[in-house]
Amino acid sequence: ETHQAMEIDAGEFDERVLAYVSDNGLKVSKVFITHDHFDHVDGLAEYVKRFNAEVISGTSPVGGCNARIVTHGDEMQLGSLTGKVLSTPGHTPMGLTLAFPGHAFTGDALFAGSVGGTGTKENYDMQLAAIRQHIFTLPDDTLVHVGHGPSSTVAVESKYNPFFN
Repeated sequence: ETHQAMEIDAGEFDERVLAYVSDNGLKVSKVFITHDHFDHVDGLAEYVKRFNAEVISGTSPVGGCNARIVTHGDEMQLGSLTGKVLSTPGHTPMGLTLAFPGHAFTGDALFAGSVGGTGTKENYDMQLAAIRQHIFTLPDDTLVHVGHGPSSTVAVESKYNPFFN
């Protein structure tokens, strides 16, 4: 209703994103970064330049841009929607998930049927605990939008993801 939009991660600049935004009359005011790996931030500087958007992340600078740092429990306003930042470290130390009613954007913390890679057993355990505590406590019908691959739901992942059974 407000035509405000937020980009979640910016792995590679793509003119098709600009066309979609223009064709749909959207105003991208924010870019939320789930974690600072290159495949999530390499296009960030160009999107920020094109959209004049604020970068929001768990770290700053990120992808060559200054960012407003957010942490677990912070709220994000986008038009009339309010989202909540959830801490999901493990794949990276400052991994974040952004949850809006009915939707959670998990980056590489949680995939459909898998989880993001970690460097140590401690990071792996931390990641699984964060997913259980912060994502699997969302309503079962919450769509889980992942950094790579198909979306899923909290119900499907909490029941069938082999990393949690």
